[in-house]
Amino acid sequence: MPSDAARSQIDDLIGTITSLSGPTDPQLSPDGRHLAYVRIPFAQAGEYAEGDIWVAPADGSAPARQFTRGNARDDSPRWSPDGRTLAFLSDRLNRGVRSLYRISPDGGEALLLVRREGRGIERFAWSPDGSRIAFTAPDEPTDEDARRTRERDDADVYGDRWRCARLHVLDVARGTVSPWDTEERHVADFAWAPGGRTIAVLAARTPEVEARHRMELLIASEDGTPRRICSVGGAQAMTWPEAASTILWLGSHSGGPQSAFAVFAVDVAHGPDDQGGVGTPRATPPRLVGPGPDDGRCAVGLARIAGDARVVVAVAEGLTTRLEWLDAGTGTREVLWEVPDGEVHEFSAVVHNGSPLLAVVQSFGDAPPEAYVGRPGALVPVSRHHAPISTWSFGRQEPFYCTAADGFALDGVLIRPAREAPGPWPTIVLVHGGPYHGRAGNGFHLSWGQLLAMVGYAVLLPNYRGGMGHGERFAAAVRGDIGGPDFSDVMAAVDAAVARGVADERRLGIGGWSQGGFMTAWAVTQTDRFRAGVMGAGISHWGMEVLTSDAPTFEATLAGDRPWDGPDARQGDLRSPITYARNVRTPLLILHGRNDERIPVGQAIGFERALRENGVPVQLVTYPREPHGVRERNHQRDLLRRVVRWFDRWLT
Repeated sequence: MPSDAARSQIDDLIGTITSLSGPTDPQLSPDGRHLAYVRIPFAQAGEYAEGDIWVAPADGSAPARQFTRGNARDDSPRWSPDGRTLAFLSDRLNRGVRSLYRISPDGGEALLLVRREGRGIERFAWSPDGSRIAFTAPDEPTDEDARRTRERDDADVYGDRWRCARLHVLDVARGTVSPWDTEERHVADFAWAPGGRTIAVLAARTPEVEARHRMELLIASEDGTPRRICSVGGAQAMTWPEAASTILWLGSHSGGPQSAFAVFAVDVAHGPDDQGGVGTPRATPPRLVGPGPDDGRCAVGLARIAGDARVVVAVAEGLTTRLEWLDAGTGTREVLWEVPDGEVHEFSAVVHNGSPLLAVVQSFGDAPPEAYVGRPGALVPVSRHHAPISTWSFGRQEPFYCTAADGFALDGVLIRPAREAPGPWPTIVLVHGGPYHGRAGNGFHLSWGQLLAMVGYAVLLPNYRGGMGHGERFAAAVRGDIGGPDFSDVMAAVDAAVARGVADERRLGIGGWSQGGFMTAWAVTQTDRFRAGVMGAGISHWGMEVLTSDAPTFEATLAGDRPWDGPDARQGDLRSPITYARNVRTPLLILHGRNDERIPVGQAIGFERALRENGVPVQLVTYPREPHGVRERNHQRDLLRRVVRWFDRWLT
């Protein structure tokens, strides 16, 4: 067990980690002069999240400076098309409710453009000529809503009072706001047409998470009824390139959940109406632009670029992410920029003086995320938000390759102990969440990863089937077979680490959050090889998850069936850790947010009861007010301390 001095040092490390802030949402001005981004604290100190906007010269000649300040959340900076003003969202007037502002890049006071009282703005975008701003927001509370709250006469009939985000357009000069018709649907995303007369809309029937799998692509206009273009499933990051008649988005290959993402497109043309104006849009069926289902790569980002008819797509392949130019008409791609030894987390780009200018948030195995700007291949850092840990000695990170039981080539990341002594070492297997959209890449892994490495553990982060970076077949392999090929892949990585003298077979731990929490619970029911486990926000019973989660279709896709499919629907039970709880001998720490809607806390409570009844060393810790991810600083500190001490207790 660690000494009191060692415990104090660990607490200091955790205190510093949870006090850090980092950059996100980098936005280059179209004129190529400025970079704006948001600095977000790693944890929130109070009831509401905070954030502020920073601005740097895009030539990298000076570091970024804080542009907005205050005890509020300022975010979503977006430049006007001429680069002369910056619009952003802030809840400074009413915490938790975002209104729309604009400010000059030279500084000064922010001007309130649209004030929201009860339900904030979700997203916004400038029109191509900068004269208007479209935004989405639910309707403001009515007098009847206020009465219901005041008199506590608030029976909730499912579906009656959903808060659908609606499309509005602000005339910047006049200050007037007009609603645009979207057929009483929830607007999930939108993009201005190049001419600025219409807006493409991804619309769902309800604001439920589930509804994203069944959306319609509409064309909305100021004076007309919206026109349906096509149905889409799982779409996001929609964009409409300059001078193009093609709308693009990221969508899943299957059109449903647990599927690799690629770029899809639909070609839209407008014929003349009877008055010689723009008539009804005509569209071809949606087409796959790429990567294809057998490509072994996944599209993870898409952005329209000022000054170019092409778009930039971020593509994940193995442990790396590259940015590629994409011509939607021909489907041709050209590598714009790649960092083989790091990770691109977010990006924006413009064409300036005839060549591309990039802004990215990127990290490396030994360097936390910071904002960088410059020409491809010559980016320079403009932020230093992780300076408080710049002198720390991190564990050496390296790619980890192995072979699955069926011969498939797997990858992952290994972090060696920071104070590296001869191996084998006590090793923690950290299983990523998702499963799709989850991956251990070449970027920086602070929190659990480097923290555990700094206190003496090797940390193995395997990329298993179901995750991102290897294409559609890899992602789809766990549909209806959760706990099958994915668990086999994790154990193949463990076997390889033991065989190579990296991991001490007698001192293995396993942990993870969300899907990683499920995999931890599943692992301790299937093997006794792990001496300790940490189950974070994990699933113990798939049937109950389908019944209570806010994403039941996704969960049923993984489980293989639903409780209402009939008395023979047993696949979910057979892949539920709770079914095999009597097999568990591994001490387990269970962590969960009390307000988790994705994986409700009953999953943790039930598994703890089963293990306690069977005499397994188990501890359940729940965090009030927390959703699927733990956000409050004191809760994060408590969580990290418990993770380290749990592994120390059973592995040292």
